[in-house]
Amino acid sequence: MGNEELAIAIGDRIAERIEARFSVMPTLTLDQAAETLGISNEKMRQLCNAGKIPFIRIDKFYRIKPADINRYLEQNYHPGKM
Repeated sequence: MGNEELAIAIGDRIAERIEARFSVMPTLTLDQAAETLGISNEKMRQLCNAGKIPFIRIDKFYRIKPADINRYLEQNYHPGKM
């Protein structure tokens, strides 16, 4: 491997490490989370404020991790009930 190739490889590796440190977790807006569950925005807000679904609040905006939506669904899954 020549000097130029080595420098590019090192630069690429440094860039990967920096990106890994500063990657942003995926989140849903309140609207997206409500739509995913098939409920109103107000009901979604109530679930968040009641502590049933964790959320991140940035000013007046809610951000919800998809994994937390899945966790809520799993916890509230009742097979065989209608």
